[in-house]
Amino acid sequence: MTNDVTPQNNTTDAQPIYTVIAQEFGFTDLDDQQQEALVMQMTESVIKRVLVDAYAKLSDGDRTQFEEMLENIDNLDPADVDTFLRGKLTDYDALITDAIADLKKHLMEAA
Repeated sequence: MTNDVTPQNNTTDAQPIYTVIAQEFGFTDLDDQQQEALVMQMTESVIKRVLVDAYAKLSDGDRTQFEEMLENIDNLDPADVDTFLRGKLTDYDALITDAIADLKKHLMEAA
C-alpha cells in the first residue's frame, strides 16, 4: 500500500500522509534519500495503524466488503481504499490525524 491516504483537517489541508510526516517531524531539512527512507517507514506505520483502527470501526457488512477488497491487494488502488473508508467512517480524518500524533508522541518519548 502506498501513502495516498490524505487527512483533511486544519493542520494538514488534505496533504498526503507522506508530506504531513515530513513536515511534522522536520524531515524537509534532510537530503532527499534520507528523507524518503525515514518518511516511508513512518508513513507505512501510520497507514497500518489507520487501517487497523478503521477496520475495528466498520460494521460487520462493511468489514466483509473491506476484507474482500484486501484479498486482491496486488491489484488494489490505495485511492479505492481511501474512498471506501471515507465513505464508511465519518471520523476517518481523525483516525489519520490521531495516528500521526501518536507516532510523534511515541518517538518523542523514546528520544
